[in-house]
Amino acid sequence: MPSTAILIGNSVYDHENPLPCCHEDVTAMQALLEATGRFDYIHAHVNLDADAMRDAVRNALPPNGDHNEVLFYFSGHGAHIGPQLYLCGTGFDGSRPNETGFSHGDLMDLFRASEPHVLVTVIDACFSGALLVKGDRALLPVAKDGLRNVLQFSSSMDDQTSLGGERLSAFTHAFLEATVRKTEGIVYYTDITNTLRDNFIGNDDQTPFFVNQGTGREILVDDARKLAGFRDEFTSRWRAEADEGDENVERGDSEGQPVAAEPPTTTQLLIAAEKRMGGPDEAKELIDNLFDGVLERFNETEFAEFFESRTTEHSTFREPVIREFMLRVLSRETRPDRLVTAEIKRTKKKPSPWEQAIMGFVATFNQDWAEDFDLELNCTMSRAQLKLTLTPKYRTLQQLQLVLSCAPSLNQCYIFELVTQHPMINWDAFDDEGREIVRRWYTLEWDADVKFLVGKICNALTKSVQDHIDETTKRLEGH
Repeated sequence: MPSTAILIGNSVYDHENPLPCCHEDVTAMQALLEATGRFDYIHAHVNLDADAMRDAVRNALPPNGDHNEVLFYFSGHGAHIGPQLYLCGTGFDGSRPNETGFSHGDLMDLFRASEPHVLVTVIDACFSGALLVKGDRALLPVAKDGLRNVLQFSSSMDDQTSLGGERLSAFTHAFLEATVRKTEGIVYYTDITNTLRDNFIGNDDQTPFFVNQGTGREILVDDARKLAGFRDEFTSRWRAEADEGDENVERGDSEGQPVAAEPPTTTQLLIAAEKRMGGPDEAKELIDNLFDGVLERFNETEFAEFFESRTTEHSTFREPVIREFMLRVLSRETRPDRLVTAEIKRTKKKPSPWEQAIMGFVATFNQDWAEDFDLELNCTMSRAQLKLTLTPKYRTLQQLQLVLSCAPSLNQCYIFELVTQHPMINWDAFDDEGREIVRRWYTLEWDADVKFLVGKICNALTKSVQDHIDETTKRLEGH
């Protein structure tokens, strides 16, 4: 049975204060879960509205999926309205919480439908407040109906605040710190709970809230030595930055009394932001590692008996099959640049002269709407799209295509993955659109290691090809 993790971090809000640390929270949590090697699927998302949040969970957890473990993580604003907790989408509006927020009740319903053996939720949530100060009510009690083992981590009680940070939220930082405490042996989720309880003893301002309806034997990783690489990354990248942040928050005067630190200057903020941004060199390195890694790892010889492979690359967005997918995602993302133009405009269709003559005045009120799509890569890149086409040697099989697209932004790179299956429409031609088998998108920091993503993409493509071969074999055997 597969294990699946769903990570969501909302940093940018239309009507709430921004929470920049939530983006980095997701990056750090993803690095931890990848290091455990226990999760078959890790879906990481940032800056989703409520509809996209619900879709992210639905798409990752089909009903009756026979899951071993589901881990859900959220960092961002939260709100309690009436008896219900809402995880706030980027467009959250307190007057329409059910539309613009993801209620805890709806979330649990989706988990019950997927019937995981173990459910773990980690919620570092907040409601509207001062910049980088996060407040949250404790999560509602978990109804265990339809679920076997439930573990829930909440950042604070219902009348407390949960602090953010320069890079990581305070609770997420403490959670990650707890995971790397042991250097050998099994790391149980209860180990993390116990460490967090001790870390917050005496902290009257923030007391994490836990729900444990499991056996006490649920594990994060079966051997703590697997976390050695993550421990080093955490120490150098996140723990060190947190320590520096602590020194900046509180310092002593000549009499040893704490004094408030001076706020960073505009120049300091700009320099810090500049260090996180990418450029042409970073874009080339990341995309080369991704495209070349996929081409090197996908074993074409495994299917050479059945398919001929062909590779196509573009320096712009030329593959139509993935165009609308990219537009839908990028048009609702908040980006500080226009390295990529992604706009969807709706205009009314004008009636034809024939329609005007027949319908007359009524035709002007019965006009259809047309969508105009504008997707352009405005910056110069040597590689923007990769298409791997597997054309069958036997006409009973269908053609399969993998299309990867990279859309750069200053702060990160958007990666789009699409696997499609194409039947024949002529004696020597295949349908252009095809049927979608895999459709996913990711965001990567410019200094990210793409090895995990390369493996995920190749595994999905290999499975798609093998499933098609198996289905065709069974169909022919039936004849």
